[in-house]
Amino acid sequence: MGEGRASGQGAARLIGPPGTTVTLGAILITTRAPGVELYFPPLRAAGSALMLALFGVACSVIGAAAVSGLARSGDSETASMLALAFAGVFALPLMGLGLLFIAIAVWTALNSLTVEVDNTGLRTVRRWLGFEVARHALPRQEIAAIEIRLTARYIGVFGALRYYRLIALGREAQARHGTLVIADSLKGDARAEEVKNLIIAQLEMPELAQARN
Repeated sequence: MGEGRASGQGAARLIGPPGTTVTLGAILITTRAPGVELYFPPLRAAGSALMLALFGVACSVIGAAAVSGLARSGDSETASMLALAFAGVFALPLMGLGLLFIAIAVWTALNSLTVEVDNTGLRTVRRWLGFEVARHALPRQEIAAIEIRLTARYIGVFGALRYYRLIALGREAQARHGTLVIADSLKGDARAEEVKNLIIAQLEMPELAQARN
C-alpha cells in the first residue's frame, strides 16, 4: 500500500502547469491540456548503440580479414574451391552480421520517440534524423494492459544496470497493431514504474496498475 502511494507521488511530481517541461533522465515530459507528451530524444541509448557498433565492427573486420586471406590462398583449383566454400560458410556471413549490427547501432543512436497520452488514448511518432518513419495510436478503450519489459542489462564497475521499455497491449494483443511501444531506455525498475504510473494516471485507467508484468 505504501509502495503504491509512493509510486503515485513520484508520478505526480512530473506534472506541472500546461506548457511545463520536466526532465527525467534523458526523457522530456511536457504537460499539455489535457495530458502529457513524453519525448525520448536521439542518443538516449548511446551506450547500447556503442556496444552494438563495436561488436559489428569486430565481426566485419574479422570477416574482411578472412576474405582477404582466402583471396590470396588460391594457388590451386582445389585450394580456390576450399577458399570459396569457407568464405561462403563463415567469412561472408560474419561480415554481413557485422554490417547488420552496425546498422542497428545507427538506428538505435539516431531515432527518437514522441508519445502523447491523455484520457482518449495513446499516440506515438517514431522519427529518424528528424524524419517521421512510423505513427501509431491506441484508443483508451482498446488498452488491455501496460507491461514493463527488460530490454538490456549491463554489468559495470558500479554493479548491474537494467534498462526497460513499456509496452501497451491492445484487446487484440496477438495482432501486430495491438502492441505499442510507449517508452524505452528507462534506467532501472523504479523509473520504469514511475513512467508507467504517470501514463496510467493520464489515461485515467487506475485498473491498469493492478496488472502483473
